[in-house]
Amino acid sequence: MYAIKLPTYQLPLVREVGFMTDEKGVLNHPHRKLDNINVFIFVVKGKIEVIEDDNFYELSAGSYLFLRKNITHWGAGSYLPGTSWYYIHFYDPPTVIVPLEDYHNFQQTSLIAEETYNQQLQLPKKGSVTQPDFYTLQLDKLIEQDKSQDEIRPLLLSQMTYALFINLYKHSKESKVHPRTQRIIAQLTKICRQASKKLSGKEISQAMDMNYAYVSTIFRKETGKSITQFQNEILIEKAMDLFKTEVNNVSEVSEKLGFSNAFYFSRVFKKVTGMAPSVYLNQNYQVTHKNRGL
Repeated sequence: MYAIKLPTYQLPLVREVGFMTDEKGVLNHPHRKLDNINVFIFVVKGKIEVIEDDNFYELSAGSYLFLRKNITHWGAGSYLPGTSWYYIHFYDPPTVIVPLEDYHNFQQTSLIAEETYNQQLQLPKKGSVTQPDFYTLQLDKLIEQDKSQDEIRPLLLSQMTYALFINLYKHSKESKVHPRTQRIIAQLTKICRQASKKLSGKEISQAMDMNYAYVSTIFRKETGKSITQFQNEILIEKAMDLFKTEVNNVSEVSEKLGFSNAFYFSRVFKKVTGMAPSVYLNQNYQVTHKNRGL
């Protein structure tokens, strides 16, 4: 299917953007192979038929398609009269030597770990959107920016294109999640956030009136992490808030959050944030007893 994959730390590099209309229905997609150039098409009205390496794609209003670089594609027939569409031609970011994991960042702490950006977004090959006007507005802004004389125009175009692609990626993921799955994740998230300590599998099972193994499997599948990881992140988020606003003693915070000992707390803190609590304390502003009026 020649999926489009974008590193999370680099922008798609825009070569050209545009908007076209075929009022009479006399055009069809050109037969070509673009060296090192990917193509994004978003149809506003009408119908476009494209074949990429013998795979047939039909696009109607509100649908989009990515065509991969160095792969031959061509039109399957003339456009319908009145068909209009946007297009973006873009280069891949520079080749990455080290393989990247698929992107997951569900409910992490406010402190963003460095490895969060060392991942990739796999964009849907083809899709449709439920709010086409929202994407049309984004594309219109791209066209407007393309006409500017700003010296950083290429960077702004690439930044705006990445924002567009991220929205499509997010919409695609959300549309694939079953409503029941969404409810389970929302319920679990609420229970974990409201808890004053880390909950056991039995406690979660009782609170949700569901089998823990089933809930755990769904959660990992949709978020890319275990319930234990998620609970640890919530607790460490609370720990960071305590360090900033109330206390700056590791043992006190560890005890307040229900950890068995300060050593285990420090180990979890470092695993979640990438640094020891002592390092975090040294790097951040802290509320002193004097500032709290004590």
